[in-house]
Amino acid sequence: MSEKLLLRAVKGGKATIVVLREKNLTTVPPLIRKLYHLKTLDLMSNQISKLCPEFFSLVELKKLNLGNNKLEEVPEELKYLKNLEILHLFGNLIKSFSPKSLDGLENLNFFNMNNNRLKVIPPEINRLQNLRILSLNNNQITDIPKELCSLINISEINLNYNQIVSIPEEFKAMKNLRKLSLARNRLEVFPMVLCSMNNLKILDVAGNFLQILPKKMIWWEMGYGEFFCEENPFLRRLPIFVEQREEVLPLKEIAARFIMNEISEEDPLYQRTVAHYPVILEILANDKECTLCGRCILSSGIDSVIFTPPMKCHSYLKNLFSLMETRNIF
Repeated sequence: MSEKLLLRAVKGGKATIVVLREKNLTTVPPLIRKLYHLKTLDLMSNQISKLCPEFFSLVELKKLNLGNNKLEEVPEELKYLKNLEILHLFGNLIKSFSPKSLDGLENLNFFNMNNNRLKVIPPEINRLQNLRILSLNNNQITDIPKELCSLINISEINLNYNQIVSIPEEFKAMKNLRKLSLARNRLEVFPMVLCSMNNLKILDVAGNFLQILPKKMIWWEMGYGEFFCEENPFLRRLPIFVEQREEVLPLKEIAARFIMNEISEEDPLYQRTVAHYPVILEILANDKECTLCGRCILSSGIDSVIFTPPMKCHSYLKNLFSLMETRNIF
């Protein structure tokens, strides 16, 4: 069936678009070499594991879709496609790039390699100097090479669902980068280089392991239009339960509270004690009101307290004063 479709296109003379989706192709038909004027070739959802050498003749090709096939590496035959602008390689089994596969793709501006098995972005990525959009979601990438940062025309990078742990400092060279997606990676520290990228409008770091955002990062001043950071530890603040310890007060404070709140000035014990310890009047002169209940407290650093009813007996107070006297509290 595919051979017949290609034969019909060849007989047409100047076919510019060929779509062979879901034709169960395992290879690209050799007849492809005769389609000199082809602009778009769509081979999505087949069983293709390699490209035929005849690809060298597709010098006018601008869009190639090889998504959802069985490729295990980026084919070397791509180097012949000097005018290629859009390349789809998503949904394959790609683990690596053929050594010269990117050599001739100087006009490529859209590159989609989502859902593959790529662990390393090759340094040769720097040959794609006209690249505007790079999408590498759902791979196994751990590092971003500094060579990627030399793509000064790039405006969008998607690296969601990888295993990236850091961002190179060279990222600041990408002055035209507007969107950066790093969701569901392994970032533990927020990349400080992103704080200096004032042209970045969309940043997605959701689902990482970020513990804190740097003080330097104020996104409303940096000009972010959208900032996604959900599902990070710094947003999952659990309640902290602290054991409440009993307040420990000095004897002077305990006695003063008792006197002020439990004994009237007419009480004989109060009068005898003040006569014996006149300094207590100076202490009582510094009292203040509890903001909760209006009762008297002395500590200058306390605004409110909870009073626990003391033993209302003179013997208790006598013992307390005796203890204070032996310890030279007054």
